[in-house]
Amino acid sequence: MISLIRMTPENIEPYLERIREIETLSFAGPWSINAFRQEAMNPVSHLHGLFVNGALQGYMCFWLFEDEIQLVNIAVHPKERGRGLGRFLVTKMIELALSRATQRIWLEVRVSNKAARRLYEKFGFVEVGRRPKYYADNNEDAIVMALALAETASGEGSREEQTSQLWTTPSSSPASRKGSF
Repeated sequence: MISLIRMTPENIEPYLERIREIETLSFAGPWSINAFRQEAMNPVSHLHGLFVNGALQGYMCFWLFEDEIQLVNIAVHPKERGRGLGRFLVTKMIELALSRATQRIWLEVRVSNKAARRLYEKFGFVEVGRRPKYYADNNEDAIVMALALAETASGEGSREEQTSQLWTTPSSSPASRKGSF
């Protein structure tokens, strides 16, 4: 069973070590435990833990503003990748965005992170710019990507129809999906 739980100052402490483990396995410049604590306290931040059969296997953190979302961190434990869990996380973020009339979602991704870029592109994110030497560990550029929800929603039916279409094919569910982020 897959579930998503919002991390708050009241519930995050037991999960911090596991979050840090996933973070360290996933990124060359990992966030500190304190950074995750700060996100749990930040009023614009939404930090969610991804649980598979009761075990924390991933997370995402995004900032929700009046009409925009900025995805700031997302990771799935390396042993759990390829099962559609990254897709599940992005889907849930988009569902929340659509329910709140959010117009755009922004993110940065490493040029070399082809798996993540493919995932975002499947959702309709497009490259809108670059941040030269964005990543301090190796001076790699970041690709800035955006998903324009307002335009998509007006051209492709209602937000409710869009949300329901995020999981339209049987192979899209996390339990059956293979070979994705």
